[in-house]
Amino acid sequence: MSPSFLVASPRLDGSPFERAVILLVHHDSGGAMGYIINKPVDVDFGTLISSVNAEIKPKIVADRFKKAVYFGGPVRLEQMWVLYKRSDSERPKAEPAPGVFPEAFGLAFAGGLAGNPGPIAPDETPIGKDWVLSASGQLIEEFAMGYSEDYFMPVLGYSGWSAGQLEAEIGEGSWLMADFDDSLIRDNRPRDRWTRALEEIGVDPMTFMMMGKVGQA
Repeated sequence: MSPSFLVASPRLDGSPFERAVILLVHHDSGGAMGYIINKPVDVDFGTLISSVNAEIKPKIVADRFKKAVYFGGPVRLEQMWVLYKRSDSERPKAEPAPGVFPEAFGLAFAGGLAGNPGPIAPDETPIGKDWVLSASGQLIEEFAMGYSEDYFMPVLGYSGWSAGQLEAEIGEGSWLMADFDDSLIRDNRPRDRWTRALEEIGVDPMTFMMMGKVGQA
């Protein structure tokens, strides 16, 4: 089913997934994994990165202190990923800040897609056309220092399902599915993404919410 979007129904109100829109990046017989794209947290990207590694703070470009970081899900909240749209231009590689170990971010945001502890390899996972998911510490550092003009979304934590769990939740009406549309990721009104996702699949948000209140979702 990936890549696609999962749109939370009112059945999930009161949970971490209330009115969530999740980019589903992996799905097979063993389970599924995705990232909430419409719940910004209270700390910006620049501040978060400088709190992990104070030595790099002078090199972080100013607009990164206005860049939103998103709550990707309740699993591994200490772990960061970046979802980004790869441009045609070649991205120059960042030089580590003086006195900073290159693996600093990898050790701070350790795990990778499998959720295993340890340094992150700089592997990238394609998500649809031109989109990539990465947990590379070096790449996170490069984005912080403005070495790329690629659009990117930093996320903390992820959403995961065991084998058959997501299918069961869809069957009971907890989620609607929407086709992958990268304009939804880049919408600069993140808190409106839930209503927009519903509208794009032909569901009236107000009616949908009222159905949930009477137990018909």
